[in-house]
Amino acid sequence: MNKPVIIIKTGGQAAENIQALSHMAQEIKELSSQYNFIFVHGGGSTVSAIQREYGIEPVFKEGIRITSEKEMDLVDMGLAGKMNKKLVRLFIKNGVSAAGISGADGLTFEGESIADKSCRTGRIIKTNTKLIDTLLSGGFTPILSSVSSDTEGCALNINADEAALATGTACKAEKIIFVSDIPGILNDGKQYSNLNEVQINTLIDQKIINGGMIPKVRSSLEALKKGAGSVVIGDYREFMDLEKLLSGEKGTKIWLN
Repeated sequence: MNKPVIIIKTGGQAAENIQALSHMAQEIKELSSQYNFIFVHGGGSTVSAIQREYGIEPVFKEGIRITSEKEMDLVDMGLAGKMNKKLVRLFIKNGVSAAGISGADGLTFEGESIADKSCRTGRIIKTNTKLIDTLLSGGFTPILSSVSSDTEGCALNINADEAALATGTACKAEKIIFVSDIPGILNDGKQYSNLNEVQINTLIDQKIINGGMIPKVRSSLEALKKGAGSVVIGDYREFMDLEKLLSGEKGTKIWLN
């Protein structure tokens, strides 16, 4: 019997916290007899630092990095290179058989630009899990960077949240966990334990859910409609937090109804 698939996506400060990531890797090792894990990562601060070294100021729109052709090489360098290999080495050090790939490998993600060809920020139009399935069947934990290719073989920068949700949908994941810098979705400091589609739309209208959280929750709802089991947004601070996120003790769980 195939093990349930769990998608873990990290970004922001969570993707840079070596101690927390080490504890998470140890938990993944311990839970690997029960689940197949796929680890999807961002690394925006790493990319932004590289951009600034080259005299380029990062540009964002509604939480999404807008990437020019000139910047795309730097995004590849930061995400598929530096950040991905850093995480692979960390996971292996903590006993996880990790393998680093990007959305371009095995054409895991095929995408299109969100604007014209000069814009290298893209959206996913097709997901192929053959390489991921091969790694999982071989006992490896894929460490997945979201940089991808378009239909002409040119590089695309795909938002890591979208990559995690597309992977979770294609793999029919039991759970997609967004490890964030915040403990969950908050309203005046109070955390919601569960939110459904109607509640989410109301909170967006009230501007309680705003900025980069809007595409995250809307894409989460789409993933649920397409077959993902559940989505959780929460933080990881210490050992055993992954188990709490899986069990519902931590974070905000997204439901359809």
